Amino acid sequence: MTLIDDQHLIAQARDNPQAFAALYDRHVDRIYGYAYRLLQDDALAQDTTAVTFEKALRHLQHYEWQGKSFAAWLYRIAHNEAMSQHRKRKWLAPWPHWQGRTENRSTETAVLTAERHHQLHHALAQLSLTDRSVLTLRFFEELPTDDIAAILNCSKDTVYLRLHRALKRLQQHLIVNNQLSVFSNR
Repeated sequence: MTLIDDQHLIAQARDNPQAFAALYDRHVDRIYGYAYRLLQDDALAQDTTAVTFEKALRHLQHYEWQGKSFAAWLYRIAHNEAMSQHRKRKWLAPWPHWQGRTENRSTETAVLTAERHHQLHHALAQLSLTDRSVLTLRFFEELPTDDIAAILNCSKDTVYLRLHRALKRLQQHLIVNNQLSVFSNR
């Protein structure tokens, strides 16, 4: 996926809204995944994804290249929608149990891996939406810092600071949760 490809597709979609389908197909899975990781609810993530692309199509005529990818613009819209959904709901659903692949692994390794993933997702669920957002963009979506800064509407330095603080809070939750599980297993 290149910027030139997106620029070409955007030019086509501006002339013919049906051409927007190619942009949708190219980005929908990543936007849905981002929304799901933030909201932890399939229906809300689907709604957020739908609204994101509806707004993108509606405002495509006003979109201008500013050195950031089209995907960053979509993530920004999705981020704003997820924040809006979160403010409306004011609740957090627990992360679903990790459904890790167990092929070519021993049962013990699979159980330990699943437990680690469960602990990580449980700790992530305890973080604020702001912390989950910056961690998701960086480590799950693997976006560059410039794009994250554009999505979160902040400077690169602020992204680094938010990442550092979010990782510290995540680490604290993992330590506390691990200590609690050790005591509950006795």
